[in-house]
Amino acid sequence: MNKAAIYIRVSSRMQEDGFSMEAQHDILMDLIDKKSLQLYKVYSDPAVSGKTFKRPGVQMMIQDMKDGKFDTILIHKLDRLSRNQGDLYGFIQQINKLDVRLIIAAQGSEEIDTRSPMGKAFLMFSGIWAEIYLDNLREETLKGLTKKAQKGGRHMSRPPLGYDFDADMNLVVVEEEAELVRKIYQMFLSGMGRNKIAIELNKTTTGKRGGVWDSFKIKSIIQNPRYIGMNHFKPAAWSDDKRIIREGEHDAIISVEDHEKAMKMLKRRSNSEMSKTSYLYAYSGILKCARCGGNFNGSSTTVKRNYGEAKYKNYKCHKNYHLRICDMPSISEPILTELVFNKIIFEAGTIEEKKVKKQAQVDLKKEVEISNRRKRNWMLALGDGNLSSSDYAALVEEEEERMNTLFDKAQVEEFYKQEISADELFRMVQELRTNWEYLNADTQKEVIQSMFRSITIDKIDNNWKILEIKIV
Repeated sequence: MNKAAIYIRVSSRMQEDGFSMEAQHDILMDLIDKKSLQLYKVYSDPAVSGKTFKRPGVQMMIQDMKDGKFDTILIHKLDRLSRNQGDLYGFIQQINKLDVRLIIAAQGSEEIDTRSPMGKAFLMFSGIWAEIYLDNLREETLKGLTKKAQKGGRHMSRPPLGYDFDADMNLVVVEEEAELVRKIYQMFLSGMGRNKIAIELNKTTTGKRGGVWDSFKIKSIIQNPRYIGMNHFKPAAWSDDKRIIREGEHDAIISVEDHEKAMKMLKRRSNSEMSKTSYLYAYSGILKCARCGGNFNGSSTTVKRNYGEAKYKNYKCHKNYHLRICDMPSISEPILTELVFNKIIFEAGTIEEKKVKKQAQVDLKKEVEISNRRKRNWMLALGDGNLSSSDYAALVEEEEERMNTLFDKAQVEEFYKQEISADELFRMVQELRTNWEYLNADTQKEVIQSMFRSITIDKIDNNWKILEIKIV
């Protein structure tokens, strides 16, 4: 293509020092002739600070670069683009990705061309320097946030249920919401379980930002020390015992006594629940309800027989048995397994994909890349002054909690990276069907989880049917 863009920026001080727009223009036009390039357009930002990239000229140039209107950019010095290291780092990443050539007329005493070995080295060191800058900024930000938290400062971008921000961003009680928080505590302290509380609330109300209530939302309210007038701070990388809790300046909604009592009950119940749910359920996380879109949860019942105790596994729609907003009945694991085997063997044409490949690693890697990109953008916004330190901390903590949840759910085994053809899968399923009852629960779950991404079922005219199977 050999089409080139020129970018010029001057401040009033530079005009006085002789680095006028005309002078920069003449130097860069000489370079275009010297390198046999074709001028596409001259972009400029006269008398504008180089503190950030929020300038019309440079923004227009970046958009045209993304649209592929030119493949070379010429500037007088690198600081004409920006004096902000974060901005420069982002720009260098973009030109590398789009394979756009950058020519700097006077970087020190040398001309820099990123197609030359010297130019490539310059870009590499510029990137390293910007990384050091961002690492420093991140470290200093964490120090500042930690110090603020130790003094009782608050870090959050959105107020919790029961509070709102006033004009000065102070937490103030919203009495209608506060009554709901107190009601949740009262129900929990009276012995009502989290799921039952969620069911009751879903009959009359929604959460602060809409959506249905569930046991996790109830738990987060019970655990939140802000309801007793405290502020807390814990980056996701910290262990819970390092959490900083200090007295805040906002009014409490719950008494310290009630909060401590609720926390003890929560811990006791959690330990009890863990002991009850030690069984492995082969279809956990992949069995879907066709009526409400919710997940099926596994449960076990023990029945005494003449020969001893027998355990029976069932799957129940979460939104029916926990939230009472679905009417899907439960299904036993033997019936479900027979249904799955029949579907694969006799109705193979309905399977979404004809090759099975373990995608969990790929999907997880993609999520990590997306997450890192988000955090880098927030860091750049923080460095530019477009994001407050408290908002930055809240966003990063929320994002890292999301990623921790993904890692917890990801069960990636090296064995399942191999590719299996559809025919091989069907043969394997026939063998599994014959030997299924002889496999232990661990192996059953490992097999099912390695083959299927989701299985959607419904009971129609008193008959169970699989409406959709998605291969992993």
